[in-house]
Amino acid sequence: MAADGQDPHEESIKVCCRFRPQNQLEKEQSGRICVTINGDGTSVYVPSIDNSFVYDRVFGVDATQKEVYDYAAKPIINGVLRGFNGTVFAYGQTSSGKTHTMEGPDIEDEIQMGVIPRMVWSIFDGIDHAADYIEFLVKVSIVEIYNERIRDLLDPKKDNLKIHEDKARGVFIGEVTETYVGSEQEIFDMMKAGKYNRAVAETNLNEHSSRSHLIFMLTIEQKNLHDRSVKVGKLHLVDLAGSEKVAKTGASGERLDEAKNINRSLSALGNVINALTDRKSNHVPYRDSKLSRVLQESLGGNAKTSLIITCSPSYFNEQETVSTLRFGQRAKMIKNVVKVNHERSVEELKLLLQRRDQAVSELRGRVHLLEQLLQSNGIAVPEDKSSAVFLPAGAVPTPVDEVQSAELEEQLQELRGKLKTSAEQLCEANREKEELQSQLRVAEDEKHRLTMQAMDAQNDRESIEYERNEQVSELEKLRNEKTWLSQELEELTKSHQNLIQSTAATTPTNKGPMVCSRCRASSTEDKDPERPLKRKVSQLDKNLEQLTVMYHKLVAQNSGLKVEVAESDKKIERKDQRIQQLERNLREAKQKYEKLLTQCANLTAMIDVRGRKNCTCGATGSSSQAPFSACTAGSLESVRRCSFASACVCKARAQRWQASTQHSELSWTVWRGLLSL
Repeated sequence: MAADGQDPHEESIKVCCRFRPQNQLEKEQSGRICVTINGDGTSVYVPSIDNSFVYDRVFGVDATQKEVYDYAAKPIINGVLRGFNGTVFAYGQTSSGKTHTMEGPDIEDEIQMGVIPRMVWSIFDGIDHAADYIEFLVKVSIVEIYNERIRDLLDPKKDNLKIHEDKARGVFIGEVTETYVGSEQEIFDMMKAGKYNRAVAETNLNEHSSRSHLIFMLTIEQKNLHDRSVKVGKLHLVDLAGSEKVAKTGASGERLDEAKNINRSLSALGNVINALTDRKSNHVPYRDSKLSRVLQESLGGNAKTSLIITCSPSYFNEQETVSTLRFGQRAKMIKNVVKVNHERSVEELKLLLQRRDQAVSELRGRVHLLEQLLQSNGIAVPEDKSSAVFLPAGAVPTPVDEVQSAELEEQLQELRGKLKTSAEQLCEANREKEELQSQLRVAEDEKHRLTMQAMDAQNDRESIEYERNEQVSELEKLRNEKTWLSQELEELTKSHQNLIQSTAATTPTNKGPMVCSRCRASSTEDKDPERPLKRKVSQLDKNLEQLTVMYHKLVAQNSGLKVEVAESDKKIERKDQRIQQLERNLREAKQKYEKLLTQCANLTAMIDVRGRKNCTCGATGSSSQAPFSACTAGSLESVRRCSFASACVCKARAQRWQASTQHSELSWTVWRGLLSL
């Protein structure tokens, strides 16, 4: 950032002191007052140490929130709207009224709201009354420093943010959530969310003691649409955790660790103030704590700073009050160097370059005219544009020529100086243009990121809108159902009335009143139009409970079925593998079986051939029936031949049967082997 508009100048920190009324504990202790506010309203006198402390303004116990804001904080926001950095922070012991001053009991209460909500209203009021050609962008961030860790209260998952520093932005917190806002209510909603996430606890001195330093950051960027200039004002509103004595607060365990870290960071802040006000000190220990590092620009840097010290007037807290008064007195000696934060935009640079190019062209034109004037007067213009002036050959210089030459030479020197200055300015503009181009790329990346966030937010909004429409339709359905039930109830009521009248007319006199009273009782029960709807809702609730139980049972059954399905899948997989193995074995067995069948067929053929050869002894070329026919002739020789032939035939049949039996046994053996697989 470069300073522009108003030159950098020194400005002292504004320090205001505010006393709160005594609380119940202080009244029970003694109720004595330990300080006196002088009549001019700028100093406090402490009788016990016989010392006065002078500030810019001292507010008594009856001061209103508006009075404190108008004097201590409103000038800061006016400076921020002009492009300055600003800081307002409250310092004091625990339960001294810091959070009451900075936030107030209710941020939406016009009377009790504190500095932060009033500044929000002032910012948007200033934006509304600004010129039409000024365009504003407002960003909000809220963090807390808790146990020396920086937490993002708008995104609690970011609980250990780091502090960075560069020439362009100064000291800043990296990766912090920066949300663009367009109204006061949006900021108030963020403040409520941040307050909900802030660390608080109860102590003996304060029921809701802040256990962290709250830093509310506002960035206001304003762009002039005429000259394209950009000013950026940064506002830090800080609610410090209270300095405390462990003996009084009764802190222990986690609260004790918190108190140690709080006192350590406040002590580091005091050391920074001491170093800034000590002329002999050459080093300011900003890095000793996260708090002093974040407030580096506010203490001795580029910021308009206002410190509000909050004190108790009670004698019970006199020691803490004196310590706070001394802290404020030292801080009043600090001087900041403030300047307007002016960022040149690309459009502004282009306009500036155009103007400078035009100025250079005009200067070159003037130089050219002067050179022509010199030449017309007989003065030679050197090619190297040196400062020497040459006369034509044989010319005798006259006093007039010398005077004109001196004037022209002076003008030339002036023009050359302007040309040199313009060239330097042009180089500087080019350098700034390159820097701005890099910043533009960063801005484009940021724009892309914000566009993605906007798209996500739009999707979330559409989803919420869809759910809302469904709920509205369901509500409309219930209303229609209620209307229908009401109409039905009216019809039932009319029918009951008619029934009562008809019963009264037809029932004997002694029974009529009893029947009428019963009908009226039943009619009274049905007068409540909500009762049928309630019964239906109750029945729906019961059905919902039953469906929920059934759903859980089905979920359990589904889980069991999933386990069984997984086991069955494994079994099926194993069976598939077994089947594949069996199929392979079956194919191999079939091949072996076919080979055995071929061998058996060959053996059978061989046996048949041998049998036929053995049976040729009885009759050559005759069939096997010939011996039996010869046997019928009755001759003994024939009988012997027949018997021999029969024996041969029987022997051949026996051999064939034996081979067939062996073949069957072999086939059975093969099948038995397959079945065993």
